[in-house]
Amino acid sequence: MLVWMLYKRCFLWILFAAGLSFPQVRFYNGGYSHLKEAQRLNQVIGYYQATDEDSRFSRNSRKIEFLTTTDILDRIVPPGSAILDVGAGTGVYSFYYAEKGHDVTAVDLTPKHIDMIQRKRDNYASDIKLKAAVGDATDLSEYESEMYDVALCFGPVYHLVEEEARNRCFRECLRVLKPGGILAAAYINKFDVMPMLATRDASFLRESVVDKMLNEGVIRSGDADCFWTDAYFTSPDEMEQLLARFGVQVIDHAATDGLSHTIGDHIDRLTDEQFHVWVNYHKRTCRERTIMGISSHGLIAGRKAL
Repeated sequence: MLVWMLYKRCFLWILFAAGLSFPQVRFYNGGYSHLKEAQRLNQVIGYYQATDEDSRFSRNSRKIEFLTTTDILDRIVPPGSAILDVGAGTGVYSFYYAEKGHDVTAVDLTPKHIDMIQRKRDNYASDIKLKAAVGDATDLSEYESEMYDVALCFGPVYHLVEEEARNRCFRECLRVLKPGGILAAAYINKFDVMPMLATRDASFLRESVVDKMLNEGVIRSGDADCFWTDAYFTSPDEMEQLLARFGVQVIDHAATDGLSHTIGDHIDRLTDEQFHVWVNYHKRTCRERTIMGISSHGLIAGRKAL
């Protein structure tokens, strides 16, 4: 298994170094399939290779998502859990939970992110339990079934624009979970997109964008209406329905940033004392359905059937 993981990672870097689109190919149980989905993932990887994802929570308006997420999960993640962080990014949650004594495996599609995790790993205590590998959320075949107590899925849902790909992602996350294990998934709320665009880039306030958000909830790189990269936007109700289809019992569901992202400039100007009040207000109201409906990001956590 280790040899295959190293081979796969080297293969990705060879493609990148050669200036080729990667992955034009996609991993499926040791084989490669040329798929449109792989080409779309290539757009996502290219975006994150060129983006400073590591600074995502540096502003208070963005940090509130991390503070809310960890506040929720700290209440339900058992001590000493084996955690698979799928779509780990640069490892902000991986390091947080590894420092709390959990055994964490970080998986991300972007090679730069895995390199950053491994470099940062050297700055932590030698006994911290954290390993990282390039991997695909829709094919976790390198990981054994019923191996983990917790699966964090905090990035993949954002960018899996095909329903079947999202279904594969959730099937894989549930497969690697032990019976009764916890699945936590983050998503971007489609009802916050137009308010966000009104404050960030009003050039995308178009009827065609409204239709995309309220219907399919998908934008694709290269489209005239694409204001980000390949992305999927959903809603609290749709996420609850998705988990129900997989037989997952929802144990918590909350808005992780409420309006903080949309009115970010105002949140970032708050004093420390004012921000503390705002965070407390947010945590006390983040489970209100009306606030969940307008929040930029949401977190849903459920338990796999025994």
